[in-house]
Amino acid sequence: MDNVVWLRPPDGEPPDGEQPGKACLVHSDDEWWEGTVVWEEARREDGLWWGTVTYRKDGQEITEVRSQHDLRAR
Repeated sequence: MDNVVWLRPPDGEPPDGEQPGKACLVHSDDEWWEGTVVWEEARREDGLWWGTVTYRKDGQEITEVRSQHDLRAR
């Protein structure tokens, strides 16, 4: 997954009014939910990229730390 562009952290700060992070889909309860991810600076010891995701699920905003396995580009 080293060549997947969307895994790379964004350059600089987001424009005013925009949430930080990259748009993504988050896998939760066998469904995919639209959200954003802010990646950690480096892979963890397990070799995976981890990041803080924020997404809306059933009308509730959820923020969690998830690995690359639970995320997809959108």
